[in-house]
Amino acid sequence: MTTFPISHNSSDFIPFVLDPASNKTVWLITIKQGNITNNVPQPPKAQIVNYTVGIGAKPVITLVGAIPSDIVYDQNRKRVWFLENDSLAYYNQTAPGNLTVEQTFPEGSPQFMTIDHSGRIWLTLLGTNQIAEYDPSTKQSPSLYDAPTPNSSLQGITTGPDGTVWFAETSAKRIGQLIPCQSTSCSITDFGPPAGVEITFPIQLAVDRSGAVWFTDHGSNQFGSFNPSTRAWRVFPIGYCSASFEDCGVGLPNAISLDSNGDIWFSEHYAGRVARYDPLNGTLTEYTVPANTPPYVWWMSPGPRNLVWFVAFGLGEIGYVNASLPIPISISAVNSIELERGGSQMVPAFVQRPVSDYVYLSVSANSRDAPLGLSPLLYGTPNQRQTGPGSKAVSASFTISAAWNLGLGDRYLALTAYTDNVAVNVFVRVDVFQTQTPYFSAGLASTAIIGAILLYWRNLPRTSKKTRTVNVQSED
Repeated sequence: MTTFPISHNSSDFIPFVLDPASNKTVWLITIKQGNITNNVPQPPKAQIVNYTVGIGAKPVITLVGAIPSDIVYDQNRKRVWFLENDSLAYYNQTAPGNLTVEQTFPEGSPQFMTIDHSGRIWLTLLGTNQIAEYDPSTKQSPSLYDAPTPNSSLQGITTGPDGTVWFAETSAKRIGQLIPCQSTSCSITDFGPPAGVEITFPIQLAVDRSGAVWFTDHGSNQFGSFNPSTRAWRVFPIGYCSASFEDCGVGLPNAISLDSNGDIWFSEHYAGRVARYDPLNGTLTEYTVPANTPPYVWWMSPGPRNLVWFVAFGLGEIGYVNASLPIPISISAVNSIELERGGSQMVPAFVQRPVSDYVYLSVSANSRDAPLGLSPLLYGTPNQRQTGPGSKAVSASFTISAAWNLGLGDRYLALTAYTDNVAVNVFVRVDVFQTQTPYFSAGLASTAIIGAILLYWRNLPRTSKKTRTVNVQSED
């Protein structure tokens, strides 16, 4: 991991969002919140900045009274698109100083955008609860499509390999789909998770090569996927967070995107990490931004040559992860287990260690099963919390336990092997069940006891029964 300082003191503009243009150059938005000077409120400010490795940061535009929410570099048109208040604007790098407001969406409050294979720009409009489609090559008025769910707090938007547009209905906890059709009556619908799958704040989306829609849950410590073909939903916890930052385990995953190899990358805002999920082997790798205070990794975006760029605005830095470098540790375990409520089970695993560093082990559940500040309902402990350096894989095991009130059904648990710099996770599907045997056995036992008493009473000698009756009556 390599980082570059953008802000040097508290009065500087801090990096917010970015998009790489090459392996050495990224375009970013830096912001400065408005404050009060001599009892006079100052408006917020922002800058469009070109950062090139070896040269540094070069602001090209300063905006007053606006905090742009997104930036996208258009490789074909050589334009830097950004969203400013209710407008879609761009900076033309071939004509320095040329700022153009391309389209305005009155009361639209555009949040995020994406460019499809045809060069059309798709936007989410938070203020009007609409999806906007705009073609810069024709400059015709944008087409607007109402989101399926009212007041859904539209956020992230992306396109799939087939050109289908997907968007996040954040407050509705749903994922929307729009099929482009060259008319205002395009098919637009949305999907919500079934009972047993809980998402809190779906915010950003990416679609992999198979058509699965991946999302980050910014209200928890989860990321997940939705398969449009099977309508199946899956959610995974992020790995165990060893940092001392407050709420580190909550994570708050945010930006998400696909790289050229088909891997899923996302930022972990509170945990201060950049994560990569490999959908082929199901492994989650998390790269830690070195810091003594919360780095707040808000944004990330894969670029050329396997460099994944990110923003750590808590440190005033940007940087990249070099995904070409090998990871010195790995962990493997069984794919799934069955676990009874109130019970425990041992899960064997194997850990590959680096030659010159210790590896630590831990377990992480999703926020529903392990709510912050409360007793966890699903939890685990490694039999040995650390292993010494070595060149060979070693065996390890984890004890996984379920509380009596843990919900039934499937969920995923992360087994984490980590160092100070990187964490590698493997997911185990835990099928929680409740057997009726204890209650059924108790019922049989009670019935047997009652039956024995009745049988005993029936077989008593008649004289004995009579005597007892008489005695009782005589006592009255």
